[in-house]
Amino acid sequence: MIELGTIFSGIKTAISLTDKVLPKKGTRINDKVLAVTTMQRAINATEAYLTTSNRNYAPNNNLSNLWLDAFTAMIKIDKELAFSLRQKSKFWSNPQKWIKEDGAMELVPDLQELNEKCEMILIELEKRK
Repeated sequence: MIELGTIFSGIKTAISLTDKVLPKKGTRINDKVLAVTTMQRAINATEAYLTTSNRNYAPNNNLSNLWLDAFTAMIKIDKELAFSLRQKSKFWSNPQKWIKEDGAMELVPDLQELNEKCEMILIELEKRK
């Protein structure tokens, strides 16, 4: 016969484990939402800047910082994408240097590609609901 103390101990352990596992999943989802939001904010600001500046690629500290924020948020989610966002940040600190250097622009993802990545992450999050 199993003692009640053993049963309650097992239940207590199961609840403790559940408490540890569930918040991680919720945190992971929250991290993804934050990462997508931060990346979308950088995309939107960049599109607005390029529209109002007639595609003038001048250094822009605000955009560089927005892309760095996107990198920071994305590093927990997708390291490869985060690396691309960091390159985008570096690009906006000195765009002319990147434009002149052979092959450098291949490291900087375009805005449409990044918009598509945001959509893919959002679709993945929607499937989890």
